[in-house]
Amino acid sequence: MVPAAARLLKRRQQQMRLDALRPWDVGVDAEGRPPVRPFESATEFVDRGVSVFNRVDPELGRYFQTMQQEGLLDLESRRGKAPGGYMTDLPRKKRPLIFMNAAGVADDLVTLVHEAGHAFQGFEQFDNNLLFCQRWPGMEMAEVGSMAMELLSAPYWARSAGGYYSEEDYRRARIDHLERIILFFPHCATVDAFQHWIYTDPAGSDAEARDREWLRLRKRFEEGIDYDGLEAEWIARWYQQIHIFEVPFYYIEYGIAQLGALQVWRNALKDQSGTVAAYRKALGLGSTRPLPELYEAAGIKLAFDAQTIGELVSLVEEELERLEG
Repeated sequence: MVPAAARLLKRRQQQMRLDALRPWDVGVDAEGRPPVRPFESATEFVDRGVSVFNRVDPELGRYFQTMQQEGLLDLESRRGKAPGGYMTDLPRKKRPLIFMNAAGVADDLVTLVHEAGHAFQGFEQFDNNLLFCQRWPGMEMAEVGSMAMELLSAPYWARSAGGYYSEEDYRRARIDHLERIILFFPHCATVDAFQHWIYTDPAGSDAEARDREWLRLRKRFEEGIDYDGLEAEWIARWYQQIHIFEVPFYYIEYGIAQLGALQVWRNALKDQSGTVAAYRKALGLGSTRPLPELYEAAGIKLAFDAQTIGELVSLVEEELERLEG
């Protein structure tokens, strides 16, 4: 993943015609274009969502339409509303609910399809009448449901497929989404390695030692960005990572689940209906099976070997090349 991330950043540097890529060059459009806007109103946001999920699978489309009809989509930002975005379930009603603060930006669409993946897991578990203690697996599997739905829905984000974007904006949104997936892994590895050190090494109690260790790990995993003269800012990234302070050792789950989600997407490129059927079956098992068996039910592997990860990196890079035309 680290070489793949470095290749992405090198391409960005070339697109921007820069001698070196600085931190502030990463979070902007490489060609200086205005942000894409997938929708103008909450009604449009939801209606197009129904269309997108119907294209993924008619039953998933029905689930989402049920949420629309029963008032289970609290999506719009409004004065006094709490921040954040999440899916929660209503056990007595046997329904999921999605809460978020949409503002008409690209991240809103990713948030919606991500949380919808969790919601679909809720529907499958309720349909199987699982007991409360059986419903939710560990995050390594729960996040497969949401991350895989980002990738399964992405081919239908274009307006021509009933989705949200013009063809040009669709390519931009897809490229940004796939690049973020690759760029996430080096960060995930840094956070995980740092947590293992900070909570097991006595030196972790020393503030300066913590900063030095973060910087050492960051230099190992983050290649392609020039932080010359910005060492303090490079170190300060770990101060933002709330997981380190509140939920020790919780973060690697996202990396594990993303590897699973990429495998679901890979399978769907060959057999979408069969892949979605296996995905739904696995989600409906809740926590009634060990993690490797849940992955197996979804048609994927709990694997971290170079061959599996290499194939997934190649798949993403090939799709990026196709989208960039």
